[in-house]
Amino acid sequence: MNSLPLPVTVLSGFFGAGKTSLLNHLLTNGEGVRIAAIVSDRGDAGQAEMSEGCERHVLADDLAVTIERLAAQGRFDAIVVESSGATDPIRVAEHLALAESEGEVAFPDIARLDTMVTVVDASSFLRDYANTGSLIERDSDHDADDDRTIVEVLVEQVEFCDVIVVNKVDLVSTEALARLKQVLQALNPRAVLFDARFADVPVSEVVNTERFDFDETASAAGWLMTLHDQLDTDPEAGQADVAHLVYRARRPFHPERLWALLNEEWPHVLRAKGFFWLATRNDIGGSLSQAGGVCRQDPAGIWWAAQDRSEWPTGDAELEAEIVADWHGDPDDMTVGDRRQELVLIGIDLDVYAWHDKFDACVLTDEEWALGPEGWKQFSDPFPSWDIEEHEHDHDHGDDCDCGHPMH
Repeated sequence: MNSLPLPVTVLSGFFGAGKTSLLNHLLTNGEGVRIAAIVSDRGDAGQAEMSEGCERHVLADDLAVTIERLAAQGRFDAIVVESSGATDPIRVAEHLALAESEGEVAFPDIARLDTMVTVVDASSFLRDYANTGSLIERDSDHDADDDRTIVEVLVEQVEFCDVIVVNKVDLVSTEALARLKQVLQALNPRAVLFDARFADVPVSEVVNTERFDFDETASAAGWLMTLHDQLDTDPEAGQADVAHLVYRARRPFHPERLWALLNEEWPHVLRAKGFFWLATRNDIGGSLSQAGGVCRQDPAGIWWAAQDRSEWPTGDAELEAEIVADWHGDPDDMTVGDRRQELVLIGIDLDVYAWHDKFDACVLTDEEWALGPEGWKQFSDPFPSWDIEEHEHDHDHGDDCDCGHPMH
């Protein structure tokens, strides 16, 4: 059965979700598939008896190098990687997508990303999703410079995957399970969900499935599909209680009014993402990311309309077309240009009309708009200062980019 490139499955999931249990299940019930497992040296290797031809390897080198060496041995049919509980799966995918071979054969000819799997603990996910605590509170050995919260890690893992294993379903009621699956499908409508006890999932559903496609997986987040109008919002589709709002406007927000709104309770909102234009910061776009009880506002980049034309990209027809498509008004009028509000909200039992009105109330009135950029500088601005240099981007903004950069 061995043939190159070998399919690679990556297991993600928060601490205690059941990644190791799933890995052990795959190794002991391989259905004839010879699996090489790669585990973090911080992980629990377990004592499971493995099926013939399956092996477990502790990661002691670069992941791509380890995969290449195992694939070159010709003894395995698939590779399964168990990530740590705090791993952002898109970083693993990017690392492997850019990997270069140490030998004469190109890495894509040796191994291919096949399935991104996220394991969710049915008994604790919704509780953790409402948790505003930092990651280091749950994992004392974690890098102190990583300021992500628990809910932000959960969202990263759910939004970037092809398969979600809803584990420990025996520990929750039928109603609680239905609610959880509704939340998961709202966060990632593309992912296939499997209920499991003790992470017992058929090998064929997570190994060599050919479900992974970088662009599609990276664009699977519910907020991104909503923004691009790719989501089936028909109540008959099984998400009757899930509502979506895309708020767009071509006037800036008053900073005080937006700050007040962002610091209110946001009941029923599961996820909010996008970027915004503050009247007092006319040159810099703001990035908004909310999940559960955590809401961050950061600088996203400098609007094209705030930059000299000599700094605009040349030779990139696709990017130039995007700038034109995002431009408001006369091409030579820099008053608005690409500046805009573009925010997505996803929630259960969400009153989209009420939320639209709330954002409308934050937009400058006719009288405030008439003051112009110089007058707007006099508005009180409670937002923390933005250091744009700390948020410079070093990657390309493809169609699947979710960084919130306003020029994308």
